Amino acid sequence: MSPKLKSALNLALKIAVAAGLIYYLVHSGHLDLKAVWELMTFRNVLLAVGLAGINVVLSAWRWIVLLKARGLHIPFGYGMSLYLIGMFFNYALPGSVSGDLVRGYYLVQDYPERKMDSALSVLIDRILGLYSFFIITLFAVAFDYDFVMNHEKIRAVAMVCLFLFLGITAFFILAFSSKLYRATRLDFIISKIPPIHRVLEGFQRFGEKPQILLASIGVSLVAQIFTMIYFYGLGWLIAEPGFTWQAVLFAVPMGFLVTAIPISPAGVGVGQVAFLYLFEAYLGHPTQFGAISITGFQLSLAVWALVGVVFYLRRRKPHELDNLKTKMEPTTP
Repeated sequence: MSPKLKSALNLALKIAVAAGLIYYLVHSGHLDLKAVWELMTFRNVLLAVGLAGINVVLSAWRWIVLLKARGLHIPFGYGMSLYLIGMFFNYALPGSVSGDLVRGYYLVQDYPERKMDSALSVLIDRILGLYSFFIITLFAVAFDYDFVMNHEKIRAVAMVCLFLFLGITAFFILAFSSKLYRATRLDFIISKIPPIHRVLEGFQRFGEKPQILLASIGVSLVAQIFTMIYFYGLGWLIAEPGFTWQAVLFAVPMGFLVTAIPISPAGVGVGQVAFLYLFEAYLGHPTQFGAISITGFQLSLAVWALVGVVFYLRRRKPHELDNLKTKMEPTTP
């Protein structure tokens, strides 16, 4: 099977998954698209796009801050434009190419001598974004410990989050610390696998500025807080029975962790199912709020993704993104 055909089939499968899940939710009465439409007054749309925009700006800033760990000081406007282009490709994927790869590719085009740093910055940025969700999720679990322990499925998700958090933390400690990396003799073992060895060396160079890594996590946490404000405001707007800030703190970060599973474009469909279940579980009654709220948030992000189209059209032609994964493979600087 040719790479292009495989890529097209992969995209078709993702779209089918998203469409199938949305179809199920609508026809089972779990997602009322009419209710979503009725919420779209001018004021509500302006507030929704504005709050989502704060999240986008902070997420782009996190990446820009992270690049400073390698002495790559890019202008905010430039970094923001690349981030928006990446968002556009998260919604309109050319095959299996993700938005992260696209923004990394364009950064390499402008800074060809920094290919390794550019590629790793995108990878680390994504991991730090997910890491902040793990932090908030585990905080929410600790806050509502008894509730989580009394719900088998939610307890299972919480345990998975805990183990992944501990695993990523252990990886960060070893990958970003050259002293620990050598002390554990991992350098001797990994040096036998040149591609992984080069990547870990790149991680260690980022780890030379731990204060910047911590700042990136801090920016990410602030971005997630504004996301939760979005959901809380929507719950207040539609007067969802029994709705509290605790419900948002519990359901939103855990929902986004599930949505991060790359089985549909931009998490469409998967997010609706995850948020529907989590809010119903916490509120203790059937409600469409979870599915409606994540749909609204995804639509708000889509508005910003459309802005990315403008920057994309000013950059390269679509055919220049052929073989993007090969072009973005890290090499020794």
